[in-house]
Amino acid sequence: MDEKESLQLEQLLKTTPGGIAKLAFDDVITILYATDTFYSLIKNVTDKVITKAPLALLRIVYSADIIYVSQQLAVQKHRKDNMININFRTLQQDGSFKWVMIAGSRTNEVYQSGAKNVPIYSCIAMDVTDHMLKYKKLEQTNEYQRTISELSKELYFEYEIAKDTLTFTELFREVFGKDAVMPDFRNRLEHTKFVHAEELPAVINIFDSMMNGKKQVRFEVRLIPKNGIPSWYICNASIIFDDNRNPYKVIGKLSTINPLRKDETAPKPEVDSLTEVYTKASAETLIEEDIAKQDTASLSALLLVDVRNYKVINDIMNSINGENILTTIGKLLKTHFRSSDIVGRIGISEFVVYLKGIQADKNAYNKAEQLCKAVDELYSYRYSKNGMSISIGIAFQKGGEKEYKELLINANTALVMAKKVSTSSFEVFYEMNN
Repeated sequence: MDEKESLQLEQLLKTTPGGIAKLAFDDVITILYATDTFYSLIKNVTDKVITKAPLALLRIVYSADIIYVSQQLAVQKHRKDNMININFRTLQQDGSFKWVMIAGSRTNEVYQSGAKNVPIYSCIAMDVTDHMLKYKKLEQTNEYQRTISELSKELYFEYEIAKDTLTFTELFREVFGKDAVMPDFRNRLEHTKFVHAEELPAVINIFDSMMNGKKQVRFEVRLIPKNGIPSWYICNASIIFDDNRNPYKVIGKLSTINPLRKDETAPKPEVDSLTEVYTKASAETLIEEDIAKQDTASLSALLLVDVRNYKVINDIMNSINGENILTTIGKLLKTHFRSSDIVGRIGISEFVVYLKGIQADKNAYNKAEQLCKAVDELYSYRYSKNGMSISIGIAFQKGGEKEYKELLINANTALVMAKKVSTSSFEVFYEMNN
């Protein structure tokens, strides 16, 4: 190579982004040669560096990263591809940090460091500060989420529909002693051993309902951890849709239910003291649990019942015999519907009735009509303008495809229509087909 070519090469090396260097991989990583741009990366730009004297790279690395770099070197020195890749921080004059990545390949040259010959690497250095800051932030976020997950002892999961793969967080392996990633999940579900045998048919049914379009589920299930003692879990799961509104993933979590002591019994649903039907919270919980367990062929109905002008009649009856009208209405609802139906008080004079497992829509119509007649016969003051009546809104669903809140909104829409009539009446919510 003549002098002109050598000069051109030197100019090219000086202008190469990131800088180039030859490094001897001894105990301190001796810099044998480096361009100015290399030095400007690993040292403050204003520092004067005598490039003729060998310089130790590890003496420039931020002190807190020395062990981190040493660990990287220990792992990579024996790479079969003879490549090297390390990253570290350097402290700048203004107090900020700069992240530098050095990548290189081993040459045929060696450097004598004391009594040892060490390999020499041709390397390039790059400023990766922006990338590393984003990476560290993401790493901290993931660590935070992982820590919260472990502290809560909740098992988070996601199911990729197209790949038929269920993936849990690593806590699953710790609790159940099984792989946290389950490919071919649909087939494995039918033969799994970590779901209690008595619960498995219901779990399979719920899984199928989600694959058929059910958006959310909530149910209790017994699972078998690695200690072999069955434990109760609450499973909450929701469908995630892509930009084209196609379902592509299910996400959810399993939360442990605290085991009961021998002297304890399972908590019972709360009953409203005045009407002796379920409280709002208990009724909602019971309805949601039943919806989650419904199979695709089941039909259910929600009746939203509003007692109108009860206050005037209540004042009359209270003064006559001390009777509270709402107590009487509560008793009437309990006797009018099946013991398997769910009746709750959700407002001052508003009740909800959930009819599960009915044969046809007509069953709900008949019940609503009978209830209207029964209330009208309770207090028949024909010559009073302030007679009591009820309005009923009815909403149906098949196969548990709607959540309780959506069903309640639909029933309320029908109730608004029923209230337009001054006498006791009911209306049904009909969905518009697109």
